Amino acid sequence: MVLDIAGRLGIRTGRLVAPTGIAATIAGAALFVLPPHSTLAAIALGLAGIAAFALGTARQAHGRWWALAAGAISAALLFAALTVAGRGIALHAFGTAETCTVTDRTMNETGVRYHHYGFVHTLTCETGTRTLRTDPGDRAATGSTVTLLTDRGGLLEPDFAARHPLLLEVPAVLAGIALTTATIVLARRSVRSAN
Repeated sequence: MVLDIAGRLGIRTGRLVAPTGIAATIAGAALFVLPPHSTLAAIALGLAGIAAFALGTARQAHGRWWALAAGAISAALLFAALTVAGRGIALHAFGTAETCTVTDRTMNETGVRYHHYGFVHTLTCETGTRTLRTDPGDRAATGSTVTLLTDRGGLLEPDFAARHPLLLEVPAVLAGIALTTATIVLARRSVRSAN
């Protein structure tokens, strides 16, 4: 069944499709983190990359279903790690931390069909006034002092430093890379053991 799907899509071997899928997954994550911050395009590119990696891995393993599942799961976890943790790692690597005071916090309804609330924080920092949008779980009280990760060049959107602990984000990205690598190695070993 997996070979039929791959064959209909024109995938003869997974040697080109699987790396292309990983490249598309990484490009989707970069599009999410870097300007123009296009969430829809990033998710579309990420999903296409996940599907390509999964089909390429399964094709390399001669159509074994576990390779398709392992490829999809490992590429999806890599995409999630790169989009969530990648932003924090980029802010820590290329940005600066500054202490700010929350001067105002307003709650906005962000969903029309399904009720979802977000918060807009107005922060007074050493370099001026900043505005930061967060989800309900990431709100800060008015009058509190917070550490903000900012990029002086304006390439990356600022965020609360408490949301991006490096002790969690670096291992998450490394685990995503290791899991994807392990999937490729297992798919290739299964082919060698079958021959």
